[in-house]
Amino acid sequence: MQMSLDLTWLIVGLILTLRLSILTAVLPLLSGLSVPPVWRLSLAACLAAATAPAVAAELPPEAFDLTWHGLAAEGLRSLALGALMTFVIGIPFAAVRFAGTVIGVQIGFGMVNTLDPQSGGQLSVLANLYYLLAVLLFFAMDGHHTLIGAMVHSCRIVPPFAPLDAGAGAWLTATGFADFFSIGLRVAAPVILVLLLVSVAMGFVVKTVPQINILVVGFPIKIAVGLAALGVSLTFFNQVFRSIVGGMEREFVSLLGALQG
Repeated sequence: MQMSLDLTWLIVGLILTLRLSILTAVLPLLSGLSVPPVWRLSLAACLAAATAPAVAAELPPEAFDLTWHGLAAEGLRSLALGALMTFVIGIPFAAVRFAGTVIGVQIGFGMVNTLDPQSGGQLSVLANLYYLLAVLLFFAMDGHHTLIGAMVHSCRIVPPFAPLDAGAGAWLTATGFADFFSIGLRVAAPVILVLLLVSVAMGFVVKTVPQINILVVGFPIKIAVGLAALGVSLTFFNQVFRSIVGGMEREFVSLLGALQG
């Protein structure tokens, strides 16, 4: 029995594995220290193996540059594309963590940090709460299915050995930073506004009754009101995060379209 190995499929599979490995390294619940890197690489290899035959069949024979220079350039392009897609995926989760950190500072929990076993660093309690809620909602709304579909679809829109528009990628990265701050502030806005009103009210109290030690009285009030406002705002977190994740697919399409141009 003779076995033949298609070199084209092998090269395309290796290139797609390199592209998807960055994505699988930062997926929710896979980016922590508890998940071995071999598992993430295996997931990327499985997705690449399932996609490589279809992608290789759509590539013209003259598109393959099997020289060392061509393969090295394609490796760098794949890493850049994977990093840009990873940036788009990570914006919603980084934004909700940013919102939790801002709320924690406003309430007075800025010094209350815990050791995050997933990342191995210090993390705000409320930031971790928002992140875990976002991860649960992401899987509950089948966001991982949309993500895998977008990953596979990207291999057809921007196939291997295709040129990339570096200027468009840099511009999208800059606008992504703006989206990061706007989403985080939008999530944290209800609690921040309530605490701002509490601070204004306490300022009037200090001016009216200067005998009151506002530092002693104000901290428990801000914590109680802040936690109450946080509990009420969590009822709308589902709708806000669904709208954010719903726009992720549009961000993917715009990213790939810009890079393709």
